[in-house]
Amino acid sequence: MKENSYTKKKVGLPPGTILYTGNKIDKEVSMELYSFDGDKISKKKIEKDERLTFLNQKGKLNWLNIDGLHDVKLINKIGEELNISPLVLEDLVNINQRVKIEVWENYIFIVLKLAEFNSRNKKIECKQISFILGENYLLTIQEGDNKILDALRKRIELPNSKIFNRGIGYLAYAMMDIIVDNYFVILDFLEERIDNLERKILNEFSDKLAEKILKLKSELSYLKKGIYPIREISAKFQSEDVILYFGVKNKMYLSDLHDHGITICDILETMTSRTSELFQLYYSILSNDMNKVMKVLAIISTIFMPLSFLAGLYGMNFKNMPELNYQYGYFILLGVMAILVVGMFIIFKKKKWL
Repeated sequence: MKENSYTKKKVGLPPGTILYTGNKIDKEVSMELYSFDGDKISKKKIEKDERLTFLNQKGKLNWLNIDGLHDVKLINKIGEELNISPLVLEDLVNINQRVKIEVWENYIFIVLKLAEFNSRNKKIECKQISFILGENYLLTIQEGDNKILDALRKRIELPNSKIFNRGIGYLAYAMMDIIVDNYFVILDFLEERIDNLERKILNEFSDKLAEKILKLKSELSYLKKGIYPIREISAKFQSEDVILYFGVKNKMYLSDLHDHGITICDILETMTSRTSELFQLYYSILSNDMNKVMKVLAIISTIFMPLSFLAGLYGMNFKNMPELNYQYGYFILLGVMAILVVGMFIIFKKKKWL
């Protein structure tokens, strides 16, 4: 990821300085709230000027989703109303933040990456999504609207949905589970590309394949940087201070999420190794093709060596060379040359050098 001017501006600023490090965006930030009062689930849009202190209201479970990180004033307002540390707010608006989990006094802070395939530029993109999980509220902040969480919204909006009944911690788990499951979709896509490249190297070898392998290796490295730490933070889900927020009854789900994290990292390691092997296979076939060319050239040179010797011998300008005055000398020499060529060709064929 290229360093932009916003990242450069951040250098030298004191800790806790809230500065958005992404690209400038003209789009308005949108906020959507799902509330559960023990009886029914309600959904509504939240305006930027509304106070958010209702998130801590007892007897209700609230999920507030914010699409957009670029409105620093709004992020500051949220921090003041929910008593969120400036260090957390600083990480919220830093789109290059590493995947991590932090336990604070009244909430836990989690940063994950949403992996998506951009059909326009044919690239994999990792967008940041942050979770602030309190006693009875969940706050999610992400870079723009992402369709990955639409499946969860549909589950919530189903008649008689029970998703809130397991607590706000289960809702947070359900979101992370969708994000992690989507990693498998992206990895399957990349694995298919590796298989296709392997077939092309073996059956349709081309110089352009090296560029494709290098591009694939770059995408894997980018994806690994974004999602590989999932194993580290999913292991922390087993600690007591984290389970306190998710709920003891959801411990088995967090354990399953940890298993998925381990599997994803293992797949990433395997795919990285396979990509390196693709380079080795590419250069092996390239070297083998070069050896075949050199072999043909060597055989041609070997065939022409005796012919060149005879041509050079009879090209000398000595007066006393009886063959030069013989009537059929020229034709005999051509015959000898032809016999040499055919004879050497037969020998090379028998030895399977051709």
